[in-house]
Amino acid sequence: MKNILLFISIITSPFFSNAQLDSLTDGFSQEFYVDFYYSYDFNQPFDHARPDFLYQYNKHDQMSINMAMADFSYVKGKMSANLGMNFGDFPSANMAHERNLLNALYEANINYRFTEDLELTVGMFSSHMGFESALSFDNLLTSHSLASEWTPYYLAGAKLGYKPFKKWYFSLTLANGNQNITESVANTNKAIGAQATFEPNEKLAINYSNLYSNDAPDSAGLFVFYNNLYATYSPTEKLDLVAGFDYAIGNNEVTNLQSQLFVASVLARYYVYDKWALAGRFEMYNDPDGIYMNPIVGNVEMMSYSGGVEYFATENIKFKLEGRAFSNTSPIFRYDQGIDQSQLPGVEYIASNSNLLFSVQAKF
Repeated sequence: MKNILLFISIITSPFFSNAQLDSLTDGFSQEFYVDFYYSYDFNQPFDHARPDFLYQYNKHDQMSINMAMADFSYVKGKMSANLGMNFGDFPSANMAHERNLLNALYEANINYRFTEDLELTVGMFSSHMGFESALSFDNLLTSHSLASEWTPYYLAGAKLGYKPFKKWYFSLTLANGNQNITESVANTNKAIGAQATFEPNEKLAINYSNLYSNDAPDSAGLFVFYNNLYATYSPTEKLDLVAGFDYAIGNNEVTNLQSQLFVASVLARYYVYDKWALAGRFEMYNDPDGIYMNPIVGNVEMMSYSGGVEYFATENIKFKLEGRAFSNTSPIFRYDQGIDQSQLPGVEYIASNSNLLFSVQAKF
């Protein structure tokens, strides 16, 4: 591996946050999750496929399972083993590049705690990037932020976690690639990442994470250094706030060309009543050089607006309704509204997309 990565870390912990070095109890435990949804895309894609940069809730006008998950853990002394399986539209899209059977894994890892402050995790585990969980149940809104969709949900390799002080957590990760269990073809590079979390009190957490990776063949020399900074703040029991900023540099070592990516996200959720909450999100996602998003036509310089309502039937079951709209500077969204596909017309693209999403989620 011919890369040198410098990490300077300060800060983090998501709402669904790390329980890395808390006390554990010997024995078996399990977690189950089911996420049923219906989404209606006003561009009316004839093949039921929503824009291909969306991995969560990506089917139009059909009732479907976004994710069904079963996760099992066993703890014995300083060691714990975790094995989870998941199925549905999200894992099918998110892990389409993985080999058969591997694309059904939610997690598969072993964790060893050398001390109360130092632990090692090996296998497939949740990524240290981003402020949202792969499980929508744990997030402020139903759909996932664009920053989450284009940073890894999982990594495969080894992760060293260190919590020297009560308010600080650090980690270093060496992985096969950016969300790859199996190395990419003709690629010998590893992905390297770092994380720092600062949690001065129960209301505020600040996080910086990064990942340096190349998943293209070695001959292409396409390296990406991705930086993720965010803060979560809950000033009262009824209000949750998140602000995030991502910046990535792409470097082509063959052509010596560099490219940049910027992402800004602001989210809020307010509990109107004990069982009812309103949530909103605004995002700007600029990837003009196609580091990650490379549409068939046009460039990605996009804004996204989301608004939703949640009803907590019980502490284990949620009903969620959300509306979301995308606006881009160039026409990148396929538009099939009112088109008879049997006549095989030409494909039309427009600069906007919107949808309604209804989800019922159970986690227990």
